[in-house]
Amino acid sequence: MIVRYTACPVRSAVPALGGSLVLPRPILAVQIIGPSGARLRDGLLDTGADETVLDPSVAPLVGIDLSRAFEREVNLVGRGRIRCLYAPVELKITDGISETYRWNAIVGFAPFPLLRSLLGFGGFLQFFDVTFRGADEEVVLLPNANFSGRVC
Repeated sequence: MIVRYTACPVRSAVPALGGSLVLPRPILAVQIIGPSGARLRDGLLDTGADETVLDPSVAPLVGIDLSRAFEREVNLVGRGRIRCLYAPVELKITDGISETYRWNAIVGFAPFPLLRSLLGFGGFLQFFDVTFRGADEEVVLLPNANFSGRVC
């Protein structure tokens, strides 16, 4: 699956990009599926994120009760140490044309709203071989031997 980077405006010029006010970021839509529903959210592919972390508002929308969830402290860049609540979900991504992948994962739910989900190693990148093509501003995702989900 090929994912084109999304042009994201920034507040000040980026010197490394010739003063650009736009940063290309590897963002893709991820469907989060729970016992009572599904919601589509943007996620940032983040090779520096140890785990996949979602916005907590999506949990009740898909029927996930976090009141008895496993809790763990993680270090989130820019936010410091935070306590995430963990629960199983089903994740689904598609290119909208010919490739769709669905799999079960344990993900963290942040204790505060997130603009975008963080699609880190645990729960997401562990299941794909990923090639970041900087010049083409795209990412290639190929399911690997760890992927035990469904290709639809």
